[in-house]
Amino acid sequence: RSMARLEVKTKNLGDDLKRINQDLATSKKCKRTLEDLQIKALEAAQDL
Repeated sequence: RSMARLEVKTKNLGDDLKRINQDLATSKKCKRTLEDLQIKALEAAQDL
């Protein structure tokens, strides 16, 4: 019985880790996009 509980906990931790990794990938994409926008904004500001 405790083995079954351990298996469930292990699966849940695996699922949590998968979601965390997906969130990390999304965060990295957003960071890159924001950095690109910042560069474009700075370039546009120089033209003013």
